[in-house]
Amino acid sequence: MNFFSCFSCFLLFFLFPSSTHILTFSHPLIMNMALVMGSMQITNRLDLEDTKTKQIILGCYVTAQLLVLAISYIIQRRILSKKDTTVLKYMDQPKPMSGEQPKLITTTNMTYDLEQNAQAQKQALIGLGLMVFLHFQFGVIRPLVVQSILPVKNALQSKFAQVHLFGKPAEGDLRRPWKADNPFAALTGANEEQSEAAEKAAIKKAEKAESKAGKSESKKDL
Repeated sequence: MNFFSCFSCFLLFFLFPSSTHILTFSHPLIMNMALVMGSMQITNRLDLEDTKTKQIILGCYVTAQLLVLAISYIIQRRILSKKDTTVLKYMDQPKPMSGEQPKLITTTNMTYDLEQNAQAQKQALIGLGLMVFLHFQFGVIRPLVVQSILPVKNALQSKFAQVHLFGKPAEGDLRRPWKADNPFAALTGANEEQSEAAEKAAIKKAEKAESKAGKSESKKDL
């Protein structure tokens, strides 16, 4: 159990002393909830009217964001250094309610990892810009406390960080394509093997459809 897991469990025990069974849940999303609630409790005990306290909070926030960007840059350099050109095929799921069909994506591990890392960088910069605007425009200070913790935790626990920063093999939960964590998967009986088999079947079906489409176009040209 890493530092963030231990800290989250401590906060859960502090906030819910009569529900110690909740400590068994170490899912990242549940840990985030624990960190948010714990940060709120800590913030309530701070003198947010004190200028020095505000400066310390702001300094911690800026440091955390710089650390997140540094982690992202290191991951980017390691992805480029590996030059993993292994072919990766997966079904790109459309946005809900869009009415679009899943699309077959053929790429490489390196390209996919760079895209995922770039997306994380974009989200970090958008969050940074939003919080800076809210702070200097409206004097918002409370959210800076939790935003000094969560982004660093999420950056270190991201799947591409686990693979490229900590050197874990891209297997099991870390197998590409990386899916969003589902804290209720175990409760709903979601089976990872069934999900993988269904995706492989969908990829084969999409490949056959593309192959037929290509042949029909070739016949038309003739």
